[in-house]
Amino acid sequence: MKKILDKIKNNIGTNKNMLIFLSIIGIIGIIIGTILNIALNPEDSKLVGNFLNDFIYNIQNNNLDYKGSFLNSLISNLGYITFIWLLGISVIGLPITIFIFFTKTFVLGFSISSIIANYKLKGCLLALSYIFPHMIINVFVYIILTMYSLSLSLKIFQTIVKKQTLDFKFIMNKYLKILLISIIIIVITSTIEVFITPNLMKMAISILK
Repeated sequence: MKKILDKIKNNIGTNKNMLIFLSIIGIIGIIIGTILNIALNPEDSKLVGNFLNDFIYNIQNNNLDYKGSFLNSLISNLGYITFIWLLGISVIGLPITIFIFFTKTFVLGFSISSIIANYKLKGCLLALSYIFPHMIINVFVYIILTMYSLSLSLKIFQTIVKKQTLDFKFIMNKYLKILLISIIIIVITSTIEVFITPNLMKMAISILK
C-alpha cells in the first residue's frame, strides 16, 4: 500500500497543472451551486427548506433507514467512480469526465449553501458536520481518480494521433490499483456517511439549541 501511495504522490507532483485545473473546476462548481441556491424562487426555496427540515427531524428522532441509506450511498459512489474510471480508457471520456466532476462539486456547493441559507449562522456548524469528514475525503478521491482518468485519455489520444506504441498492460495494472484504492476508501466514507455523520449532526443540533 505504501508503494502505491508513494507512486500516487509522485504522479500528483508530475500532474500539478491538471490538479490546478481540476481545483479551479471544483471551485467554479461550488460557486455556481451556491449562486443557484441563492437565485431559487420562493417556492423552490421552500421545497428545499422542507426537505432539510424533514432530514433533520429524521436524524433527531432516529427515523433513518441505515441499511437502505448505506446501500444507496455505496451504489451511487461506486457507480460514479467506476464510470469515471471507465471513461479514462476512452478518448471521448475527456469532456464527460470533466462535466461529471463539475456536477459533483456543484451539488456539494448547493447542499452546503442550502443548509446555511435555511439555518443561518447555525447552519455553518450543521454544514460542517454534514460534509466532515466523508465528503471532503470523497472530493479528494474524485480529484485523484479524475486526474488519472484524464491522463489516460490524453495518453490514448496522443498515441492514436502520433501513431505511437503504448504499454497498455502496464498502464492498466496501475490504473486498476487506483480503482481498487478508490473503492476501499469509498466503502469507508459511505460507512462514515451513514453511521457516523447523522450522530455528528445530532450533536451539532443539540449544541445549537
